[in-house]
Amino acid sequence: MKDLMGNLQECCRPVFGRHETFHPRWGWFSKAVFEAKGNPYVYQQSDAPLLLGVGKNMVRAIRYWGEASTLLKEVRPPKERLTAASPTRRGDALLDPDAGADPYLELSGSLWLLHWWMLQPSPYSIVPLAWYAFNIFRPQEFNASDLEQSFYEECLKGGGEWKPVQNTLVRDSSCFLRTYVATAASQIDDALDAPLRQLGLLSSVPGQKRRFRFQNPVWIAPEVVLYCCVDFLINIQHRASTVTLTRLLQEVNSPGRVLKLREEQLIRSLSDPDVSEWVGLNDSIGTIQVVLKACPEDIRKQSLRQYYGCTYEQAEGIAEGGQEPLYEPACLTEHLQALKKARADAKTSHSDLTKEAAKTDLVQRMELSGTLMEAGVRG
Repeated sequence: MKDLMGNLQECCRPVFGRHETFHPRWGWFSKAVFEAKGNPYVYQQSDAPLLLGVGKNMVRAIRYWGEASTLLKEVRPPKERLTAASPTRRGDALLDPDAGADPYLELSGSLWLLHWWMLQPSPYSIVPLAWYAFNIFRPQEFNASDLEQSFYEECLKGGGEWKPVQNTLVRDSSCFLRTYVATAASQIDDALDAPLRQLGLLSSVPGQKRRFRFQNPVWIAPEVVLYCCVDFLINIQHRASTVTLTRLLQEVNSPGRVLKLREEQLIRSLSDPDVSEWVGLNDSIGTIQVVLKACPEDIRKQSLRQYYGCTYEQAEGIAEGGQEPLYEPACLTEHLQALKKARADAKTSHSDLTKEAAKTDLVQRMELSGTLMEAGVRG
């Protein structure tokens, strides 16, 4: 069970700079799953930039954001050094181009779920600065330097591996802000460039350079809000059929903090007729209680099944499959052998080309030497 008091080191891993300064772009989440499903070792290949159509650093960034959002999972076959990036059941059920529930992320609820999954400590988040900003950082308005300093001080409580280099910390902060803050310069370009900006959770303060403000969401589908509530309860191992509204609003990792929901927004969502089959509200004892009408695991699946209009198996994969790779370690042998053969062939080809070039150079030198000698004799 996670530390509910908001321990950064308990809920996150000390992962810094793996985004390579790139915030997630439109198409990256789908690309991460599609490419890895065809070849889980694609990110290890020397021609990965050509295959993915991006630069070398972007290849690493795509893999990182896929893993951060639980759409990909690192898998290592027995006795092997190289790791694969397997799609998770969640990634496949949501983003498979032929059978996924929302393969092109056209539904706003999918973006809210990606945000939610990235910040959940189940088993841990690998976007620690974002996790800290939404869960622990208290100011509603702040400068980038305020966030960086506060996060750095929290990191120091975790020892050596939790001490980020200053330049890396600044890059993490900049990437976080570019992920969520829409700029006034071009809202259309922002929407195309960074999908999570559409959530509207952060904005620039007008007239104040490099100052930002947290915002409450305009609207989130009730089924998605309910999913996040029961997912939170499952993660903290809350087994009772009732929970106070306050816990869902105020505890670390709760929907209230991660989604920036106000009390009236959460009440409205959980009172919506679309979810009344699974949840109700009771304030008979003076404190609003959220009453679950089925087991949380079932509600978690059924709420997504209704939202996406998908099969039960798809909903189950999206709801529960964030840590379950499609490819188990033992099944990766064939892919790994193919990668090793490709690397060996490339090395042999390079060696042959080098030898051929050396041979050609030697022949040319001999021909030149003969020509010079002949010219000398004639002279």
